[in-house]
Amino acid sequence: MKKILALSVVAMALVGCQSTQQPVAPQAQVHECTFYGDATKPAPAWICSPEANREEYIRAAVGFSGNTAGGIAHQKNLAILQAKKELADQVKSEIITKAKSKTGTLGVEGSVGGSQATTVEMEAIANVELIGVEIIRSMRGADGYFYVHVGLPRQVFAQNVENVVEQAHQNNAGLSATTSPADNKKLADDIAKALEGM
Repeated sequence: MKKILALSVVAMALVGCQSTQQPVAPQAQVHECTFYGDATKPAPAWICSPEANREEYIRAAVGFSGNTAGGIAHQKNLAILQAKKELADQVKSEIITKAKSKTGTLGVEGSVGGSQATTVEMEAIANVELIGVEIIRSMRGADGYFYVHVGLPRQVFAQNVENVVEQAHQNNAGLSATTSPADNKKLADDIAKALEGM
């Protein structure tokens, strides 16, 4: 009996040794979206993909600010300004590019150019402020930065396109060969329709 008991203890000891698991080294977790100020912290998807809600907002952008010297209100205002500038630059560039392809112009003052918006053309409409921009959401991130998500609603998009085309025409940016306000309005409507489908 003692031999059986001794063999059982040895067998259990061997089985116990075999089932001991080796510790697994933790792997660095990869997040789909992280905060700008700390890439190890996961962030909401809207920070990395502001264009996700295309049903209500035709274009969207995110601004952020890490400047905490003036307090949270100042930090939020800086983030709002950056988001609005980002959105305006994106929309104005798309409008100029589409206007050039619709009117067949080759570039500023008739010189041959590409289909992308040039610096001169962007400067010609720099003072056009987008109307109707809405703040979709805002938050202070785990990284200490303040984030603001802004969008341009569909119902005001055509009016913004018209304002940009009119300003570009007034500044003679080489975007339009038309001369009447009715022609500019038709051009703006065509551009707005084309951009809504993008």
